[in-house]
Amino acid sequence: MPSWARSLQFRLTLGFTLILAGALLSVSAFAYATTERKIDAFSEEISLARAERLDRVVSDSYRRFDGWGGVQAALEQVSRLYDWRIVIEDEGGLIVGDSHSVFDRNPLLSQYFLRRPVIVGGIQMGTFFIEPGDSFVDPPGDRSAFIVDLERLQIDPIKQSRGRKLAPSLNEIAGEGVSARPPAPAVALAAEPQLSELAASFNRSLLWSGLAAAAAGIGMVAFTTRRALAPVHHLSVAAARVAEGDLSQRVEASAGSELGDLGLAFNHMADALEDAESERRRLVADIAHELRSPLTNIQGYLEAIKDGVLEPDERTIETIYSQTKHLGALVEDLRLLALVEAGSLRLELTETDLSELVSEATEAFRPRAADRSITLHVTAAEGMPPARLDPTRIRQVVSNLVENAITHTPDGGRVDVKADLAGESSALITVSDTGAGISPQDLPHVFDRFYRVDPSRDRVTGGAGLGLTIVKRLVEVHGGVINVTSQPGEGTTFTFQIPFAGPGNTSPEA
Repeated sequence: MPSWARSLQFRLTLGFTLILAGALLSVSAFAYATTERKIDAFSEEISLARAERLDRVVSDSYRRFDGWGGVQAALEQVSRLYDWRIVIEDEGGLIVGDSHSVFDRNPLLSQYFLRRPVIVGGIQMGTFFIEPGDSFVDPPGDRSAFIVDLERLQIDPIKQSRGRKLAPSLNEIAGEGVSARPPAPAVALAAEPQLSELAASFNRSLLWSGLAAAAAGIGMVAFTTRRALAPVHHLSVAAARVAEGDLSQRVEASAGSELGDLGLAFNHMADALEDAESERRRLVADIAHELRSPLTNIQGYLEAIKDGVLEPDERTIETIYSQTKHLGALVEDLRLLALVEAGSLRLELTETDLSELVSEATEAFRPRAADRSITLHVTAAEGMPPARLDPTRIRQVVSNLVENAITHTPDGGRVDVKADLAGESSALITVSDTGAGISPQDLPHVFDRFYRVDPSRDRVTGGAGLGLTIVKRLVEVHGGVINVTSQPGEGTTFTFQIPFAGPGNTSPEA
């Protein structure tokens, strides 16, 4: 199957064309059937009207001449007007008139005639035998009449009394009975339109108008579907270029329609992919930078020892060990972050006293706070229900937040750690400091990987930039949420909420 036959535009156009064709055929069939019924009804009305006129003309002629003497002229007049062949047979079975007796044409067009009575003054005086010929309207009557021989004998009563059995033919009858008077002049009336031609003309007009409507409809459908599917085409082209690596592709879209919403969703997806690609590149660069620094230091010390510049004394070995330890911690942080983001981190969930866990994790930093004259205050609510969590990971979260607070708090400052209830289903842990705070520009990015508020990338104040990212992921895998607020020059507050029932059981309040 060719590609154009599989396109959505072709299928829509084909579908609409079939619907349009069905609609036009239905309308045409209905119009044709209605027209045929109307024409049949009109033909029947004309037939009755003509038959009544024939009856009236013959009846008037019979009364005027007190017999059949003038009927031949009347029959010829009606025959010229209606194109009927009309034969009258009297009560005795004698043919007294034939409209075609003087016509130069085939006297018999068919073997069947329509029969109807000749009524004069309410009394049947004879019988009409009518052959429609080329007329488009048949007269009413019984079609069972059959004329075997047009050369039927007319028995004249006078000649019969003389014993003569043979009579002249119809043409001779016309010459004997009507030649005394000149034939009646033809009635100068306009010929009536042929209903068959009218019906044929209507059908032709219906056909051509249907074809024109179908062509116009197909054109409109093709144009409409092309316009309607233009955004889809643009989307497919843009998607193909995105797949090739061009993440700058965007489409024009506005909300309010399905295709517009689809275009906005595509643009949002492209933005997300571009951001993800930028973050990936930045992540690779940051990882390379973070790994290169300790590796470079270790390599430098080892080369100095190898060249005899440094002695492998305790101080040198301690420096190399600290760099190796930092490198191992960085690799472990990356591994842990990869496990959390991939959903592969296995939590060892146990019923834990969260107040006690927060107090123990905070107390471990008291000596470090005391060295810098920082007041470390811990408040843990009593009577908190046990929480179903991984104590190792939550202790890592609290330790990381307290360590950051102490690191960014100047000497003589204050760090407050508080564990309290957040409703009946979750606990709220808050870590606040009186440090320099975080600027509004940096605040939305504090949980990003390798992001540091300190642009100097000093490990004393900034670390590797993975701690808060790991904290956020660990809180989320426990079913919790974490938020940060800060005022530059006044301090920063981290708050995270943990459900008592464990991850996946409740939705903590933001």
